[in-house]
Amino acid sequence: MKPYSSRMGVGASSILLILVVVSLTLFASLALIQARSDAALTKKTAVSTRAYYDADTQAQTMLAALDDALKQGNALDSIEGVTKQADGSYAFSVEASDGHALNVVVGVTGARCEILSYRYENTQDWTEQGTGTLWQGG
Repeated sequence: MKPYSSRMGVGASSILLILVVVSLTLFASLALIQARSDAALTKKTAVSTRAYYDADTQAQTMLAALDDALKQGNALDSIEGVTKQADGSYAFSVEASDGHALNVVVGVTGARCEILSYRYENTQDWTEQGTGTLWQGG
């Protein structure tokens, strides 16, 4: 009887196995890098969200104090942090812990405050990190 000859030798299957192991290792390391960057982004988002809601809570407390002052007949600009604008509205700002501020502008309608503007804005100046060179084409 004649032995059956294999078309693929032991060397080719070993090379194939090595390529599979290397590619699986590469995909695993890429997945780990992506998971770490996702975790960092999640942490930054959680800190920013917490800062916003803390500022929102303080702003709502200030709005309640403004409503109480109106009901008692007190001047709104007598409350600490509240300034009267040229157009007759009142403004105050609540600093957040992440470099933002919640800027609120209210108008007086009867015995209540009406929110005219409620903006969460960046208080830090933007600085360019680098000029770099861009490809100009052709």
